[in-house]
Formats: sequence, structure tokens, C-alpha cells
Amino acid sequence: MTPLLIGSAKAAAMRLRWTDSMILGIPELDEAHHLLFMRLDTVAAAVEARLLGAAQIAFAEFEEVNEQHFLFEETLFTKAGDHEDERHRATHYETRRIANNLKEALCDKGDFVAAAKILDFLIPDLIIHLHQADASLARALQVSSVSA
Repeated sequence: MTPLLIGSAKAAAMRLRWTDSMILGIPELDEAHHLLFMRLDTVAAAVEARLLGAAQIAFAEFEEVNEQHFLFEETLFTKAGDHEDERHRATHYETRRIANNLKEALCDKGDFVAAAKILDFLIPDLIIHLHQADASLARALQVSSVSA
């Protein structure tokens, strides 16, 4: 089963739905990813509905969960034997940069069109991150026989 992405139109943002194909087999990571994706989809729903206050609150919740998740993952790097820590950390930095652009669009400018465009990039980027960098981390943890 592949992730369900619902395409965008004008100021409507791409939406994100969690699917079983996103499960990596490390329960703590899977739960964190599920929560993170739900928070990001809440941002997208608020942008699509053009509810600025709701979008700003949803973004703040996403930002908090995202930062906690990245810090959690980065603590796992030392437990994972064969893992490209710096490369993975660089993807976190890039996601933070994109999220900051989304924050600026929503919280500073109230720009739904810009926010939708950023979400149309951020959502697939996070899915790719999960299937590449996070899947690599999960495999390294499983090989090291270490639980999160």
C-alpha cells in the first residue's frame, strides 16, 4: 500500500494519510512518525480550509512534535551501528528549513497560497525521508538489536 496523496489546486494544500507502508518495525519510531504525519495533515487541512488561526495553531503543534521527533531520532544514532548519522542529520536540517518557510508563510504573512506550495513540497519530502533515512536508521537499529 502506498501513501495516499491528494493533489492540490490553487491554494489547497496536498494532504497526507498514514498507511501501513510507512511502518518501519520500530514501534517507538512508527508511533512518532504517525503522530508527526497527523500533525502535518492537520496543518494542510487548515490551509485548505483557509482557517488562519487554526493553521497557525496546527503549525505550532507540528513544529513541536517535529523537533521532539528529530531530537529523539538523533539520540538513536549512537545506538545504531552502521548508520549515516551526518547525512541523516542534514535531512533534518533541511526539513527544519522548509518548516521555517512554512511558519513564515502562515504565521508572519498569513499567505495560504505560499503555505500550500510549501506543503506540496514538504509532505512528499517527509514521506521520502521516512522511506530512506528513517528506514535506514530502523534497519541499523534492528541489526544492532537495539530497541528505541
